[in-house]
Amino acid sequence: MDKQKVMHRGPEKASEGRVVVTDRAIADIVGWTVLECYGVVGMASPNLRRGVAALLSRDRLHQGIKVEQAEDRLYIKLYIIVEYGLNVAEVAGNVRSQVAYNVERMVGRPVTALQIYVQGVRLGE
Repeated sequence: MDKQKVMHRGPEKASEGRVVVTDRAIADIVGWTVLECYGVVGMASPNLRRGVAALLSRDRLHQGIKVEQAEDRLYIKLYIIVEYGLNVAEVAGNVRSQVAYNVERMVGRPVTALQIYVQGVRLGE
């Protein structure tokens, strides 16, 4: 029996580098997650005009989300409009848990701080 020489290749050396997830990409993940949450009518602008929150269109969702990254920390501020007649604290709690779960699952980083500002209450559409 002839023994064949088998060359074993070790694990290939990965090229060095890193993956950078931008604030905008995280804001998009957050925005789509929030819109799927029960009781959220939409995202709001962080700036109130004459005391009234402006409902943002789906292509401007990221304007109602502020993301800040620092080393291993991830801070998110959300500005939302909640459906009239629902418990605001329950809706906000659901938004908090869904956003934290999806961001950690998709980005691989836990959310350090998540602040939710309810900018208004409106009838559901």
